[in-house]
Amino acid sequence: MLTRVTLDQLQMLIAIAEAGSFSAAARKVNRGQSAVSQAIQSLEAVLELKLFDRSRKLPFLTEAGRAIVEDARKIVNGTDALRMRAKNMATVAEPEISLAIEQVFPSTVLIESLSAFRTQFPLVSVNLFAEGLGAPEQSLFEGLVRLAIYSTARDGMPGFQMEFLGEVPISLVASAQHPLAQVEGLIPQAVLEEHIQLTMIDRTKRYRGVVMGTRTWSFIDQFSRLDFVRNGFGWCAMPTHLAQAYLETGEMVELKLAAHRGLPLKFPLYAVHRIEQPPGPAALWLLSDLRQRFSDWIDASTAERPPGPGIQIRVTTV
Repeated sequence: MLTRVTLDQLQMLIAIAEAGSFSAAARKVNRGQSAVSQAIQSLEAVLELKLFDRSRKLPFLTEAGRAIVEDARKIVNGTDALRMRAKNMATVAEPEISLAIEQVFPSTVLIESLSAFRTQFPLVSVNLFAEGLGAPEQSLFEGLVRLAIYSTARDGMPGFQMEFLGEVPISLVASAQHPLAQVEGLIPQAVLEEHIQLTMIDRTKRYRGVVMGTRTWSFIDQFSRLDFVRNGFGWCAMPTHLAQAYLETGEMVELKLAAHRGLPLKFPLYAVHRIEQPPGPAALWLLSDLRQRFSDWIDASTAERPPGPGIQIRVTTV
């Protein structure tokens, strides 16, 4: 029986509740008063409920009528959202986007950009994979995402388009209690070799972060590795922004290697997608916004740390 309830009836019921009378509602929906009255009578018959008390000059909502009005609003609002979503899908943007992004990407930039994206595309869903070394590239290859941001050992990949986004500053760090923290000046390679380097690796062991020593422990997750560095298990090359708070408190110290002549290290990031599956309008908007915010973040980071020629470090594949 409820299948006989129409959207038109619900809209008229809401109009009466908001306008205060049948005649005012009729003017609001640009219909005759008799058509409005007939629609409400039909709705009452279908629901088998008395929605209006007609004992007075102006009919007023019963308790059941007020409850049905609230339900009607939810249904009508849901229908409006459905129409907007369908229009969005057909003419404006894809219904959802999937993005894999390496953990070295600054989370503040990502959050700000996705916040702006949510305002720009409120009906577009986002599947976000914030992953460790090698995982974003694998997610892209396996078709789990259509856009990935990560560092790659490859200068080019047939069938894929790569766009350089910028470089994340890297610091060599250790706990303030670690023996390397006590070395003054540039650290010789021979001294470095005496201590364990905590490196990054992926689950398949195909991707490995920069290795500068012969004694290594490998981690899949950046944040687990950070905990081990803080507790003095070894030293590592880490995105400066992840270590910054601990460097400022003195819990960790930054190391300078003789092999690098004390020059700053940088980690390049690229936006990658399949040529045959380019990002849709929403994903392109997000990429553009991420690009600009990331560029501003790099400029701010450079202002805080004296610029230099720098040394670019990259992952390797086995």
